[in-house]
Amino acid sequence: MVRGVSFADTVWDILYFLVMTSVFTLINAPPPSLAAKAPGEFRFIAGSCLGALLLNGIFQRAMVTPGILEYFRSIIDSIISTYKSTGSNVVQNALLDSLTADLIIDLMKSVILRGGGLVSCALLFFMSRQFSLFLLKLSQRGRGGHTFRARSFITFHVSPVIIWVLSVSLLFIVLTRIIKLEIPEILLWNILVLCIILYLAQGLGILQFFLGLPSVPSFLKLLLIVLFIIMIFSPVINAVLLAGIVLLGIAENWAPFRAPKKNGPPSTPEEGNGSG
Repeated sequence: MVRGVSFADTVWDILYFLVMTSVFTLINAPPPSLAAKAPGEFRFIAGSCLGALLLNGIFQRAMVTPGILEYFRSIIDSIISTYKSTGSNVVQNALLDSLTADLIIDLMKSVILRGGGLVSCALLFFMSRQFSLFLLKLSQRGRGGHTFRARSFITFHVSPVIIWVLSVSLLFIVLTRIIKLEIPEILLWNILVLCIILYLAQGLGILQFFLGLPSVPSFLKLLLIVLFIIMIFSPVINAVLLAGIVLLGIAENWAPFRAPKKNGPPSTPEEGNGSG
Protein backbone atom coordinates (compact mmCIF):
# COMPACT_ATOMS: atom_id res chain seq x y z
CA MET A 1 0.00 0.00 0.00
CA VAL A 2 1.34 3.45 -1.03
CA ARG A 3 -0.23 6.50 0.63
CA GLY A 4 -3.25 4.40 1.52
CA VAL A 5 -3.77 3.10 -2.04
CA SER A 6 -4.79 -0.55 -1.87
CA PHE A 7 -4.29 -3.24 -4.51
CA ALA A 8 -7.99 -3.03 -5.40
CA ASP A 9 -7.69 0.73 -6.03
CA THR A 10 -4.70 0.09 -8.30
CA VAL A 11 -6.68 -2.51 -10.25
CA TRP A 12 -9.52 0.00 -10.72
CA ASP A 13 -7.05 2.61 -12.01
CA ILE A 14 -5.56 0.13 -14.48
CA LEU A 15 -9.08 -0.84 -15.60
CA TYR A 16 -9.94 2.84 -16.12
CA PHE A 17 -6.96 3.46 -18.40
CA LEU A 18 -7.59 0.23 -20.32
CA VAL A 19 -11.24 1.15 -20.89
CA MET A 20 -10.41 4.73 -21.88
CA THR A 21 -7.74 3.55 -24.32
CA SER A 22 -10.13 1.02 -25.86
CA VAL A 23 -12.94 3.59 -26.14
CA PHE A 24 -10.58 6.13 -27.72
CA THR A 25 -9.57 3.52 -30.31
CA LEU A 26 -13.21 2.68 -31.09
CA ILE A 27 -14.02 6.38 -31.50
CA ASN A 28 -11.20 7.16 -33.93
CA ALA A 29 -10.40 3.81 -35.58
CA PRO A 30 -13.50 1.61 -35.29
CA PRO A 31 -14.03 -1.66 -37.16
CA PRO A 32 -15.83 -1.13 -40.49
CA SER A 33 -19.01 -2.76 -39.15
CA LEU A 34 -19.14 -0.37 -36.17
CA ALA A 35 -18.32 2.66 -38.31
CA ALA A 36 -21.22 1.83 -40.63
CA LYS A 37 -23.73 1.45 -37.79
CA ALA A 38 -22.58 4.26 -35.46
CA PRO A 39 -21.32 7.62 -36.80
CA GLY A 40 -18.35 9.34 -35.20
CA GLU A 41 -20.48 11.77 -33.19
CA PHE A 42 -22.45 8.92 -31.61
CA ARG A 43 -19.25 7.01 -30.77
CA PHE A 44 -17.77 10.12 -29.20
CA ILE A 45 -20.86 10.77 -27.07
CA ALA A 46 -21.27 7.13 -26.02
CA GLY A 47 -17.56 6.84 -25.21
CA SER A 48 -17.60 10.02 -23.14
CA CYS A 49 -20.64 8.84 -21.18
CA LEU A 50 -19.02 5.44 -20.52
CA GLY A 51 -15.79 7.09 -19.41
CA ALA A 52 -17.72 9.48 -17.15
CA LEU A 53 -19.54 6.58 -15.47
CA LEU A 54 -16.28 4.80 -14.77
CA LEU A 55 -14.57 7.99 -13.61
CA ASN A 56 -17.43 8.77 -11.23
CA GLY A 57 -17.25 5.27 -9.77
CA ILE A 58 -13.49 5.43 -9.24
CA PHE A 59 -13.63 8.93 -7.75
CA GLN A 60 -16.44 8.10 -5.35
CA ARG A 61 -14.60 4.93 -4.30
CA ALA A 62 -11.40 6.91 -3.73
CA MET A 63 -13.21 9.47 -1.60
CA VAL A 64 -14.32 6.80 0.89
CA THR A 65 -10.84 5.26 1.13
CA PRO A 66 -9.26 6.69 4.32
CA GLY A 67 -5.68 6.86 3.01
CA ILE A 68 -6.57 8.61 -0.24
CA LEU A 69 -9.03 10.93 1.49
CA GLU A 70 -6.40 12.05 4.00
CA TYR A 71 -3.93 12.56 1.16
CA PHE A 72 -6.40 14.83 -0.65
CA ARG A 73 -7.08 16.75 2.54
CA SER A 74 -3.38 17.34 3.16
CA ILE A 75 -2.89 18.66 -0.38
CA ILE A 76 -5.89 21.00 -0.14
CA ASP A 77 -4.84 22.26 3.31
CA SER A 78 -1.32 22.97 2.07
CA ILE A 79 -2.66 24.91 -0.94
CA ILE A 80 -4.99 26.97 1.27
CA SER A 81 -2.19 27.73 3.77
CA THR A 82 0.14 28.76 0.94
CA TYR A 83 -2.41 31.24 -0.42
CA LYS A 84 -2.97 32.58 3.08
CA SER A 85 0.73 33.15 3.69
CA THR A 86 1.33 34.88 0.34
CA GLY A 87 -1.86 36.95 0.17
CA SER A 88 -2.28 40.30 1.90
CA ASN A 89 -5.85 40.92 0.73
CA VAL A 90 -8.19 40.94 3.73
CA VAL A 91 -11.23 39.82 1.75
CA GLN A 92 -9.28 36.99 0.12
CA ASN A 93 -7.97 35.78 3.48
CA ALA A 94 -11.49 35.88 4.93
CA LEU A 95 -12.75 33.72 2.06
CA LEU A 96 -9.86 31.30 2.54
CA ASP A 97 -10.66 31.05 6.24
CA SER A 98 -14.17 29.90 5.38
CA LEU A 99 -12.84 27.16 3.11
CA THR A 100 -12.08 23.71 4.46
CA ALA A 101 -10.74 20.58 2.83
CA ASP A 102 -14.01 18.73 3.41
CA LEU A 103 -15.99 21.57 1.83
CA ILE A 104 -13.83 21.52 -1.29
CA ILE A 105 -13.97 17.72 -1.54
CA ASP A 106 -17.78 17.80 -1.28
CA LEU A 107 -17.84 20.45 -4.01
CA MET A 108 -15.60 18.28 -6.21
CA LYS A 109 -17.94 15.31 -5.69
CA SER A 110 -20.96 17.41 -6.65
CA VAL A 111 -19.33 18.86 -9.77
CA ILE A 112 -18.03 15.51 -11.04
CA LEU A 113 -21.42 13.87 -10.54
CA ARG A 114 -23.27 16.73 -12.23
CA GLY A 115 -21.45 16.72 -15.54
CA GLY A 116 -17.86 17.40 -14.53
CA GLY A 117 -16.85 13.82 -15.24
CA LEU A 118 -18.55 13.95 -18.64
CA VAL A 119 -16.79 17.20 -19.56
CA SER A 120 -13.39 15.87 -18.48
CA CYS A 121 -13.78 12.67 -20.52
CA ALA A 122 -15.03 14.53 -23.60
CA LEU A 123 -12.15 17.01 -23.31
CA LEU A 124 -9.65 14.16 -22.83
CA PHE A 125 -10.88 12.36 -25.96
CA PHE A 126 -10.95 15.58 -28.00
CA MET A 127 -7.46 16.75 -26.99
CA SER A 128 -6.02 13.25 -27.49
CA ARG A 129 -7.58 13.09 -30.95
CA GLN A 130 -6.23 16.50 -31.94
CA PHE A 131 -2.75 15.60 -30.69
CA SER A 132 -2.87 12.29 -32.56
CA LEU A 133 -3.93 14.05 -35.77
CA PHE A 134 -1.12 16.57 -35.31
CA LEU A 135 1.44 13.74 -35.02
CA LEU A 136 -0.11 12.00 -38.03
CA LYS A 137 0.19 15.13 -40.16
CA LEU A 138 3.83 15.54 -39.10
CA SER A 139 4.56 11.95 -40.10
CA GLN A 140 2.89 12.47 -43.50
CA ARG A 141 4.71 15.71 -44.25
CA GLY A 142 7.13 15.29 -47.10
CA ARG A 143 5.63 11.98 -48.20
CA GLY A 144 3.77 11.42 -51.43
CA GLY A 145 0.47 9.68 -51.91
CA HIS A 146 -2.81 10.07 -50.07
CA THR A 147 -2.85 12.50 -47.16
CA PHE A 148 -5.30 11.87 -44.35
CA ARG A 149 -7.81 14.67 -43.81
CA ALA A 150 -9.70 14.82 -40.54
CA ARG A 151 -13.34 15.77 -40.41
CA SER A 152 -13.78 19.30 -39.09
CA PHE A 153 -16.60 20.87 -37.08
CA ILE A 154 -17.85 22.66 -40.21
CA THR A 155 -19.99 19.69 -41.23
CA PHE A 156 -21.30 19.02 -37.72
CA HIS A 157 -24.96 19.85 -37.11
CA VAL A 158 -27.01 19.20 -33.99
CA SER A 159 -30.47 17.73 -34.43
CA PRO A 160 -33.26 20.31 -33.88
CA VAL A 161 -34.71 17.99 -31.22
CA ILE A 162 -31.75 18.70 -28.91
CA ILE A 163 -32.96 22.23 -28.18
CA TRP A 164 -36.09 20.73 -26.61
CA VAL A 165 -34.00 18.24 -24.64
CA LEU A 166 -31.87 21.12 -23.33
CA SER A 167 -34.91 23.24 -22.41
CA VAL A 168 -36.79 20.41 -20.70
CA SER A 169 -33.72 19.22 -18.77
CA LEU A 170 -33.05 22.76 -17.54
CA LEU A 171 -36.67 23.11 -16.39
CA PHE A 172 -36.66 19.78 -14.56
CA ILE A 173 -33.32 20.55 -12.90
CA VAL A 174 -35.00 23.51 -11.22
CA LEU A 175 -37.98 21.36 -10.20
CA THR A 176 -35.87 18.50 -8.82
CA ARG A 177 -33.81 20.95 -6.77
CA ILE A 178 -36.98 22.45 -5.30
CA ILE A 179 -38.41 19.08 -4.28
CA LYS A 180 -34.92 17.72 -3.41
CA LEU A 181 -34.70 14.69 -5.72
CA GLU A 182 -30.93 14.23 -5.95
CA ILE A 183 -30.59 11.25 -8.31
CA PRO A 184 -32.93 12.63 -11.03
CA GLU A 185 -31.18 15.99 -10.67
CA ILE A 186 -27.77 14.37 -11.26
CA LEU A 187 -29.05 12.59 -14.38
CA LEU A 188 -30.64 15.79 -15.69
CA TRP A 189 -27.43 17.76 -15.11
CA ASN A 190 -25.49 15.26 -17.21
CA ILE A 191 -28.10 15.46 -19.99
CA LEU A 192 -27.88 19.26 -19.90
CA VAL A 193 -24.07 19.19 -20.01
CA LEU A 194 -24.18 16.77 -22.95
CA CYS A 195 -26.47 19.14 -24.86
CA ILE A 196 -24.11 22.04 -24.09
CA ILE A 197 -21.14 20.03 -25.42
CA LEU A 198 -23.04 19.37 -28.66
CA TYR A 199 -23.91 23.04 -29.10
CA LEU A 200 -20.32 24.01 -28.31
CA ALA A 201 -19.20 21.77 -31.19
CA GLN A 202 -21.83 23.36 -33.45
CA GLY A 203 -20.69 26.84 -32.45
CA LEU A 204 -17.09 25.91 -33.27
CA GLY A 205 -18.31 24.67 -36.64
CA ILE A 206 -19.89 28.05 -37.34
CA LEU A 207 -16.65 29.84 -36.44
CA GLN A 208 -14.65 27.50 -38.68
CA PHE A 209 -17.12 28.08 -41.49
CA PHE A 210 -16.72 31.86 -41.37
CA LEU A 211 -12.94 31.64 -41.01
CA GLY A 212 -12.86 29.38 -44.07
CA LEU A 213 -14.65 31.87 -46.31
CA PRO A 214 -12.49 33.09 -49.24
CA SER A 215 -13.36 36.70 -48.39
CA VAL A 216 -11.53 36.48 -45.04
CA PRO A 217 -7.84 37.50 -45.48
CA SER A 218 -5.19 35.01 -44.34
CA PHE A 219 -3.60 37.43 -41.87
CA LEU A 220 -7.00 38.05 -40.25
CA LYS A 221 -7.57 34.30 -39.90
CA LEU A 222 -4.19 33.91 -38.19
CA LEU A 223 -4.87 36.89 -35.93
CA LEU A 224 -8.28 35.58 -34.89
CA ILE A 225 -6.88 32.11 -34.18
CA VAL A 226 -4.11 33.57 -31.99
CA LEU A 227 -6.63 35.74 -30.12
CA PHE A 228 -8.88 32.73 -29.64
CA ILE A 229 -6.03 30.69 -28.11
CA ILE A 230 -5.06 33.57 -25.81
CA MET A 231 -8.66 33.99 -24.63
CA ILE A 232 -9.07 30.24 -24.01
CA PHE A 233 -6.17 30.33 -21.54
CA SER A 234 -7.36 33.53 -19.81
CA PRO A 235 -9.43 32.93 -16.64
CA VAL A 236 -13.00 34.31 -16.66
CA ILE A 237 -12.58 35.40 -20.28
CA ASN A 238 -12.50 31.76 -21.39
CA ALA A 239 -15.79 31.07 -19.60
CA VAL A 240 -17.43 34.03 -21.35
CA LEU A 241 -15.95 32.95 -24.69
CA LEU A 242 -17.16 29.35 -24.37
CA ALA A 243 -20.62 30.52 -23.28
CA GLY A 244 -20.76 32.77 -26.34
CA ILE A 245 -19.81 29.88 -28.65
CA VAL A 246 -22.52 27.69 -27.07
CA LEU A 247 -25.10 30.44 -27.58
CA LEU A 248 -23.93 30.79 -31.18
CA GLY A 249 -24.50 27.08 -31.69
CA ILE A 250 -27.96 27.32 -30.12
CA ALA A 251 -28.83 30.33 -32.29
CA GLU A 252 -28.35 28.25 -35.44
CA ASN A 253 -31.65 26.57 -34.64
CA TRP A 254 -33.31 29.76 -35.92
CA ALA A 255 -30.60 31.39 -38.05
CA PRO A 256 -28.96 29.18 -40.73
CA PHE A 257 -25.46 30.66 -40.47
CA ARG A 258 -23.89 28.00 -42.70
CA ALA A 259 -26.54 28.01 -45.40
CA PRO A 260 -24.91 28.41 -48.84
CA LYS A 261 -25.49 31.78 -50.47
CA LYS A 262 -27.34 31.76 -53.77
CA ASN A 263 -25.37 33.35 -56.57
CA GLY A 264 -26.30 33.92 -60.17
CA PRO A 265 -29.63 34.69 -61.86
CA PRO A 266 -32.97 33.75 -60.29
CA SER A 267 -34.14 30.18 -60.88
CA THR A 268 -37.58 31.20 -62.25
CA PRO A 269 -38.67 33.96 -64.66
CA GLU A 270 -41.21 35.23 -62.13
CA GLU A 271 -38.46 36.03 -59.60
CA GLY A 272 -36.50 37.93 -62.19
CA ASN A 273 -39.41 39.90 -63.65
CA GLY A 274 -40.95 40.83 -60.32
CA SER A 275 -44.50 42.08 -60.06
CA GLY A 276 -46.17 44.82 -61.94
